[in-house]
Amino acid sequence: MPLLGRTLPLVVVVAALVFPTQGGGSDVTRAAVLPAASTAAAGPGVNGPGAVDDAGAAAGALRTPVVSPGHGAKTRFGASDGRRELLLSFDDGPDLKGTPLILEELDRRGLKAIFFVTGWRLVGQRPEDMARRDLLRKIASHGHLVANHTFSHRNLCDNPDEQASQIDGNSEIIAQVTGVRPLLFRAPYGAFCRSLDAALAARELVDIGWNLDPQDWKNNTPERIFNYLTGKLSHLEGRGILLLHDTHGASVRALPQVLDWLARENHRAVREGRAPIEIIDYRSVVPTRPLAHSGLEVVVGRLVDDLAPSLTRLWPAARGL
Repeated sequence: MPLLGRTLPLVVVVAALVFPTQGGGSDVTRAAVLPAASTAAAGPGVNGPGAVDDAGAAAGALRTPVVSPGHGAKTRFGASDGRRELLLSFDDGPDLKGTPLILEELDRRGLKAIFFVTGWRLVGQRPEDMARRDLLRKIASHGHLVANHTFSHRNLCDNPDEQASQIDGNSEIIAQVTGVRPLLFRAPYGAFCRSLDAALAARELVDIGWNLDPQDWKNNTPERIFNYLTGKLSHLEGRGILLLHDTHGASVRALPQVLDWLARENHRAVREGRAPIEIIDYRSVVPTRPLAHSGLEVVVGRLVDDLAPSLTRLWPAARGL
């Protein structure tokens, strides 16, 4: 018994280190266990494997700087295997009027999206500032992915000296509010240049572009947005990444109409033997990363090795207690 009394506290310490308590872990760990996103009820299908890599990187790397109003230069829009996929994304929020309506619509349909947020909306101590932080936590808690859209929506290729502050400042705010550091980035205006590419690579941030943009900043009626998107989706091949703004009322009002249309079209496609458009979630573009080593693993391993003989002798006695 004296040996057991001396060894038991060490066993408890080892158990606490080897089996972390719920809620602990690094940002990487928490990012890896975000609530699983569901697929759309609009049509059949399962989540297919997705990836993010350089689309035209060889050509894009030689351009300095380039602003692409259509889509970012680093998004692959799906393989030509007959699948048709749609990823939903929303920029510039969170917005106290539009974002809650979008969340309600997505929740009602069981859909998940990526919200590329700007940090300036999340700082300050005014009631509306605190409300936007609460809203960001709600976005994350409902299983959507919060991503980096710079602090103040700057063109980081026109302003390379602001890259560090704009990217890191926003990542830090997102991490403080949600508890998870962002994995994805979207450049305002689709800006792409060597210096920004290097800055993102150094931070292990994946740049996500788009290829469906109704330009709701100028097409400011739900009808125009609906007509644009349904026309594009009718001929969609591969993967579409839809860019909307939760800060624009026209997009907020058009979203339910577009999703209703898509559900009807998918049912028709299935009846006619055509491929429906599956609404996929952010898991198709989030990078897979190994858990970071803290150095504690070596200490714990040595401690377990040192204790192993004593634990072996104690085990028969412990069973008789």
